[in-house]
Amino acid sequence: MNAKQQIKKVTIVGAGNVAHNFALAFRNAGYIIHEVYSRTQRSAMLLSQAMNTNYTTDLANLRKDTDLFILAVNDDALADVVCAIKVKNVPIVHTSGSTPIDIFEPCGFKHYGIFYPVQSFQKNETESLEPIPICVEANDTKTEDLFLSLARSMSKKVYAMDSEKRKALHVAAVFANNFSNHLFHIAGEILAKKQIPFDVIRPLVEKTADKIKHEKPINAQTGPAVRNDKQVIDSHLDYLKNTPEYQKIYDLITADIFKAQQNK
Repeated sequence: MNAKQQIKKVTIVGAGNVAHNFALAFRNAGYIIHEVYSRTQRSAMLLSQAMNTNYTTDLANLRKDTDLFILAVNDDALADVVCAIKVKNVPIVHTSGSTPIDIFEPCGFKHYGIFYPVQSFQKNETESLEPIPICVEANDTKTEDLFLSLARSMSKKVYAMDSEKRKALHVAAVFANNFSNHLFHIAGEILAKKQIPFDVIRPLVEKTADKIKHEKPINAQTGPAVRNDKQVIDSHLDYLKNTPEYQKIYDLITADIFKAQQNK
């Protein structure tokens, strides 16, 4: 099933980071951004102006003459948004990594699913979806084929993935992206207390990220935890005694690294 034969006009519900990137990616792929919704007029207007299209701040007033609804809103708002949409016969997807497909079931939609990009987006750093993995799920085989074709028209890495697998993927992504970024923040805080610029460890961070392009992270692991160097570990824990929250994180991760190395 060719998505571009069936889907020409796309409605973006949301105006945040994911919505901005999706709107641009869909437009660049040849789809028409038919309408934009946001609960606040300013954000709806800004995205609609960038896409040269109409906007609304009322879900009940969404135009019916669209070919696809893309819900790119916060997970906490998703259930309310889904059931507030009155048009039931148009395909609809959400972009959440953790919300299951059955969120659509009570609301009467005929063709629905999930279009989850495995990437962290920013409004001011829009990017092509071509290298970004997109995970697709749908309520029936025909709709899934349509959504897979849609994803393949924009990305070279497309996966059919049910809600349970996608939940595991989202948890893994939080560890790999959100948690690792917070550890960079902690490192920066430790350095700042001694007036050491983060740039001193930036090459180390980049080298670590580069290594896992070619090998499993567990095989790229280095440091005192791998060697079980208790003298170094104890000295680090002592250094962190005035920041007990960092000390706990250091101790927990060190123990888990050692355990993982023993079990590999």
